[in-house]
Amino acid sequence: MHDAPLDEHDKPVQNVSVSLNGFGIRPHAGGRSGREAWHSIRRRHPRLAMLCAPYGAVLFTAAVIALT
Repeated sequence: MHDAPLDEHDKPVQNVSVSLNGFGIRPHAGGRSGREAWHSIRRRHPRLAMLCAPYGAVLFTAAVIALT
């Protein structure tokens, strides 16, 4: 059986973290950050990605209220 080559996003990830702070949400996955990290996190840990959405909404709402 011949294995297909791994896509860049299918490579094994050793470390996954999501930092939540007052300035936003910063994902890190396998040395990648930003959109590439979100892609890996959503694929491997969908519940973690879904839990970050409400935090982002609250943070955005607080920023809008603070600016008005």
